[in-house]
Amino acid sequence: MSLLVLLLRRSAGAVALAVLCGLLSGASSAGLISRINAILASGGGLVDRGVVLGFAGIGVLMLGARIGSQLLLNRLQTRTTYELRAQLSKRILATPLRRLEELGTYRLLATLVDDIGSLTQSLLCIPVILLNACIVLGCLAYLAMLSRVVFAALLVFAALGVTSYWIPTLSMMRTQRKARETNDRLFRDFRSLTGGLKELMLHRERREAFLTRELLPTVAELRGLQTQVLMRHTLLTSWGMSLFFFFIGLMLFVLPGITPVSSQALVGYTLAALYLQQPLDSIMTLLPTVGQGAVALRHIEQLELGEAGTQGLPSAAGPHEAPASVSRLELCGVTHTYLRDGEGTRFTLGPIDLAIHPGEILFVVGGNGSGKTTLAKLITGLYAPESGEVRLDGKPIGEGERERYRQLFATVFSDFHLFEALLGLASADLADRARGYLERLQLAHKVEIDASGALSTTQLSTGQRKRLALLTAYLENRPVYLFDEWAADQDPAFKEVFYRQLLPDLKAAGKAVVVISHDDRYFDAADRLVRLESGALVTDRSAPATSRAAS
Repeated sequence: MSLLVLLLRRSAGAVALAVLCGLLSGASSAGLISRINAILASGGGLVDRGVVLGFAGIGVLMLGARIGSQLLLNRLQTRTTYELRAQLSKRILATPLRRLEELGTYRLLATLVDDIGSLTQSLLCIPVILLNACIVLGCLAYLAMLSRVVFAALLVFAALGVTSYWIPTLSMMRTQRKARETNDRLFRDFRSLTGGLKELMLHRERREAFLTRELLPTVAELRGLQTQVLMRHTLLTSWGMSLFFFFIGLMLFVLPGITPVSSQALVGYTLAALYLQQPLDSIMTLLPTVGQGAVALRHIEQLELGEAGTQGLPSAAGPHEAPASVSRLELCGVTHTYLRDGEGTRFTLGPIDLAIHPGEILFVVGGNGSGKTTLAKLITGLYAPESGEVRLDGKPIGEGERERYRQLFATVFSDFHLFEALLGLASADLADRARGYLERLQLAHKVEIDASGALSTTQLSTGQRKRLALLTAYLENRPVYLFDEWAADQDPAFKEVFYRQLLPDLKAAGKAVVVISHDDRYFDAADRLVRLESGALVTDRSAPATSRAAS
């Protein structure tokens, strides 16, 4: 039912028109059965020309209505599928980063690939089910007019048949939900497989343990659940089809002994039962697919993603434009608490009081797990503080201003993603400016950029890929730059370039620069250095001038 509601929300008018065509098709089908029954009851022989023309007219009407209904619903389905994919992508972008991290990449991938696929297939089934349901309703209306006694018997038999079919179907849907949960684990294992190829290939025991304890048991469990679903579906479909013949047998051999029934009614009901076999078989065959779609839709809803809107796809105009410069950026008593992955303990960063100024290089240092990257995400607005305020030029940043605030930053995080093109940076001289930066980053011999901003390759070493990410940050030309362990994968010569040339150039351009680093050899490159220990800011001092001179 929720899938039908989804279709109705998209276009109630189109659904109503399609259902109207379907009802017309069902009425035409009932009319054809009525004409056939009347001809058989009359003993056949020569048929009046008007009867033939009437039969042909009803057949053409049935064909046209069926095609019209199918085309309308198919068009609605494809449009709904497109809108669903687009909306889900926007909702992911509108969801707080912390929530997405809690869900895990593998769940999001399973949703984008598996759930959207299931929804698409189920939406494909709905037009067929609605059309066949209209045919069934039309035939039932004819049967009700043909004989009330036999129709009453049909209703009793149908109620028993639907009950015997639906109760096992509910159990099958529970199995489908369990299979969907198992599929999440399978995507997690696939991610481990693809991300840990080198580690698995280099350690036989690890590889065997991963296969026997992680991947293969999940695959086997999913196979077992899917086998159960298919087996129950086969049994239910076979049982549903056999009900037709049980009803015909009861009608022909049992019902006449209970109450008088005309031969015309018996022939009409037999014809209708045989005719209804195909549409009902189609409905029963497609119901499990619709059930999978319902499970997928429920799973998407349980993700609690954000609502698509200006956050998901913000406009580039007016109030969404970030200021070209910043006078002062402050964190005032900011805290953030989260559950450490795999540890089951809660970690609290803060309270943090920190000011960031343009034309200044700020280093954030500290041990692993001290909260440096979390602090970076709070600074850039990717995390919302649980208490305290982030202030821009003295004004607090509320939830409504967070999207605009994030446009202040050009970043390269340690887990950065490199796109295949310089997206969102279109300008007349983009390629020329990019080539100039490529020369400076010592990548001109490796990468070419065409006029549209497409990169010739991203298949580079990690250090070179980070330089390409730095190229993107340069071209963004934002007021604040943040680098999270950017130099960790660079060779010693380019580390020197980064700390002694690139950072001072950004400072000279009036940019505020925040650098998370473990390179204590270059701490003197900072104007100010803050140290984190277990989530607490323990020092905030200027880099000693003697250290700069010594370097």
